[in-house]
Amino acid sequence: MYFPIIIKSQTLSEAWQMAVTEIMKNGHNREVKAPEYRCWTKDSPVFIIVNKPMQDPRLHPLCPVPKENADEYMNHIIHGQPSAEAENQFDYTYFSRLRDYPECEHRAELPGRNVNDEELMAGKECRIRRIDQVQMAIDTLKKDPTRRSIVMNTWIVGRDSMKFGKREKTSSPCLVTMHPQIVDGKLHLFVTMKTNDLYNAWPLNAYGFTGLQEYMAKQLGINVGAYTHFSVSMQVYEDMYEMANELMNYGGSG
Repeated sequence: MYFPIIIKSQTLSEAWQMAVTEIMKNGHNREVKAPEYRCWTKDSPVFIIVNKPMQDPRLHPLCPVPKENADEYMNHIIHGQPSAEAENQFDYTYFSRLRDYPECEHRAELPGRNVNDEELMAGKECRIRRIDQVQMAIDTLKKDPTRRSIVMNTWIVGRDSMKFGKREKTSSPCLVTMHPQIVDGKLHLFVTMKTNDLYNAWPLNAYGFTGLQEYMAKQLGINVGAYTHFSVSMQVYEDMYEMANELMNYGGSG
């Protein structure tokens, strides 16, 4: 059977070691047959629930990412690169998709089904409005802390779901949505990713996303709650199996 693995932990560090151990033992042997590369992975859908995401240690002693790099990554998610030119060097960034999202002002006018879109949009150009979804979420929760429907989205369908023209070799965000919720006076964050490299990328992703969670909580004047991270396809690549086994057998205070 192919079903989600569920990890419950206290800290990010503990969560990483537990998740790697579980997926190495019980993950599916799944072959990647992409045109540009082929390899085997240990792969499963995985839920990782962290009760105290801001409690140290946030990075495991065997984490492949130095703390200074993790802090820089977190800062770029929250505040962006130093300039637009620096931001645009990347195919996408989570800051640009979460805090500078390009939306067409007229898209909301379209009906649920195509009646006659050409007539409806005749003479209208798609004026772009940049949306700071993080600030919008904060403002909404300040007005209504009980709001359950906030979604912060990174996906641009025409760009990320389809390969076309000069963007034939483009990449798309692994992070798809974030859902902040205030429950019992704490800000909880739920994250969905389409794929996630558990060994190399998850520690960095979780460190950065929980940093954003803390930033939002401070803006709201409340404490940080639990962090829940779901990847539809969480994997450890075969070239990391040896290091993953070392992590599984690590006996220090993770």
